[in-house]
Amino acid sequence: MKRNVILMGGKTHVISLPSQWIKKYQIQKGDELHLQELENSVVVRTDKHPSSSKELEVDFRALHSMMIRGVGAVYKAGYTRVKILYDTKDQLQKIEQILARTCVGFVITQQKENYVIIESITEEVGQGFENYLKRLFYSLESMNQELVEALSKNDSALLKAVIDKDDQINRIADFCRRVINSGEQILLDKPHIVYYLVEQLERIGDLYKKIAQLAFEKKITSTPAITSHFSDLNTLFVSYRTLFYNFNIEGVEKFGKEFYALRTKIEMGNTKDGGAYFPILLYQGYLLETIFDLNGALLTKHI
Repeated sequence: MKRNVILMGGKTHVISLPSQWIKKYQIQKGDELHLQELENSVVVRTDKHPSSSKELEVDFRALHSMMIRGVGAVYKAGYTRVKILYDTKDQLQKIEQILARTCVGFVITQQKENYVIIESITEEVGQGFENYLKRLFYSLESMNQELVEALSKNDSALLKAVIDKDDQINRIADFCRRVINSGEQILLDKPHIVYYLVEQLERIGDLYKKIAQLAFEKKITSTPAITSHFSDLNTLFVSYRTLFYNFNIEGVEKFGKEFYALRTKIEMGNTKDGGAYFPILLYQGYLLETIFDLNGALLTKHI
């Protein structure tokens, strides 16, 4: 689609807006639109929402072990009304399970023998995206601290709480991805980079959950070295979060040095401690590498 620039009054450059977009969002004379420059583009945005919903019909009858992931993908893709075909009661239970766990504002509005219709009952709030992203960072920091406390006290109830907290992490991450995919956050700078960041942050939550599950099942307590590693991991994660919102090159170098020092420390712990603690030390290594790998998204977004 192309438009010619019109010069009005010898000073003002004007272009027309697409008629379909005008009708879809019911733009009227005098309405206020938001404009933002993004490199060689100018984004025009309205606070209005389209009168028509984003609908889909999908056949998930072949999905059993992957049903939960299929429904999650539909949610994250930004659809507002979805008809899902299914065959068995077990498939239906899995649909209900994922809706309750992570799909914020999505409910079953119609149920038949071989299909359900799920719909969003809340208006997307793209303006709150930044708050959700910050909640994701802070929830992971809290998850680390609660895990250390649970391991130190050998408290099964606290470990179970850490395991359950992963659902909260997933809900926030799924909502962030849904907002990006639905176009609600079109003014977000480099959304593909932020989408990757959200994916990796959710993965960090999964790793904390796996550590908590391991400790819960094997009755593993902490040691001063393990506790120290978790503290250092949280420090590294906070350094990343700080750089994400207040970027500077000197901070990137400091982040790298913290990573290499901690990697050496954890590798030495793997050799020294071993035994029953080795699986946790191994997961700590995975956590470390996952946090450090976020540096690519950080640099690409800010440079």
